[in-house]
Amino acid sequence: MASILISYYSDYGETMYDALGCVLHDNGNRVMMININNSSVQIDHWGGCSKTEDSELIKRVKSFDADIVLDFNFSLPLGLIEVVEKTSKICVIDADNPSTFWNKDYHLKNSDKYYYLGLQSYSWTMYCQYLNRVLEENKNYMYFPPATAINNMSLKQDKNISFIGSNFYPLSIPPGEDFYSKMGLDLFDALKKNYYLTVEEARQICKGCSNPEWLLEKVRAYYVGQDRLKYMQVLVDLGFTFYGVRWWNHIAYYDFELAKCFDPTPKVSLEDNQWVYNTSKISVNISHPQAKSSFSWRVMDIMASNACLLMEDKKDWRDLFERYLSKETLDHVIYADRYDLRKKAIELLNDDELRNRCVKDLNNAIEQNGRWNHRLFRLQNFLDIPLMNMPCENEPIVTIGRGLNDEAKISQPNMIKKLQCLFKRITD
Repeated sequence: MASILISYYSDYGETMYDALGCVLHDNGNRVMMININNSSVQIDHWGGCSKTEDSELIKRVKSFDADIVLDFNFSLPLGLIEVVEKTSKICVIDADNPSTFWNKDYHLKNSDKYYYLGLQSYSWTMYCQYLNRVLEENKNYMYFPPATAINNMSLKQDKNISFIGSNFYPLSIPPGEDFYSKMGLDLFDALKKNYYLTVEEARQICKGCSNPEWLLEKVRAYYVGQDRLKYMQVLVDLGFTFYGVRWWNHIAYYDFELAKCFDPTPKVSLEDNQWVYNTSKISVNISHPQAKSSFSWRVMDIMASNACLLMEDKKDWRDLFERYLSKETLDHVIYADRYDLRKKAIELLNDDELRNRCVKDLNNAIEQNGRWNHRLFRLQNFLDIPLMNMPCENEPIVTIGRGLNDEAKISQPNMIKKLQCLFKRITD
């Protein structure tokens, strides 16, 4: 039995983290989960500094005595990281690209102490660039794609098309003229080719710009926000329903028709997500441009449900699942652009038999290579710490932190058939 601490930041539920914690617990391990979005942790800004001086929290983490720390975006606060790094194997995991990692100065100064898990095949390149050194496969780096704990459930499908995700479109209007000039448009074209454009590269594009760093940040933010909205807009007349946070309730300032499709009911738990996907005929993935070769972890959840997936063509997805899927399924669940997304959504809505064949095929692919146990088997070999099928003492998962809806944050026991988890909540 291993003791595993999972650290992350979330302001809208913890579905993937809950699933990972549940499967680890189901295999007989002790699990502690810390969402640093809580009153015991001081945060200056997103991807900035996280730290704690809460003596009770420090005492709990120290007494937990973790063998492994799964540290998403290096989020574990200063004050705790110094405690665990003395005795734990710390695995840094890129939930987002490394430029958004927390406590960067501390991390870079101590980077050789940690292991690195990559959620996409491009992660290795990003880590090496960020750390300015080469990581060695199966020594201090391992590819660790997301997985799922969702199950197919026979529920009434009262939604034609669903989507769960964040709104990236900013609510402010950029001042000045540079954003609206040819420099801004040239930056937009460059970002479409390379989302990870550097400030130095931006300077070469925007010669004469007084603040190229600011302009790059603004154009990148609006590009990301507009990109997602353009794909969503082609679905509004097809029975589209979407869920999420970060200003979706204000999206009418951008598009009234899209705003009418928004359901503000929080969907923050594993149970919530399972319900959305199983009550939808189709569920759509629209990846953030930072997912260069990969895709949202929600793709796995959709594939495991009774909804038919529609997603972009992604190399990592093909590497994981293409060999388990028929040509028919591949042809109908991958869209090339937003116009193809609309076309394929209509085809799937109009052909129940085709849609059901695709769902069956996608379900099988998940059972072959999309469950968390597939990932944990490789992780235990990588770290040389047993994680699978350990004797279970039924010690509850300890969770520290808060979500948007604290009561809904963790799935109820027995909701997911394969997970029998008992939870103990430590509230602020």
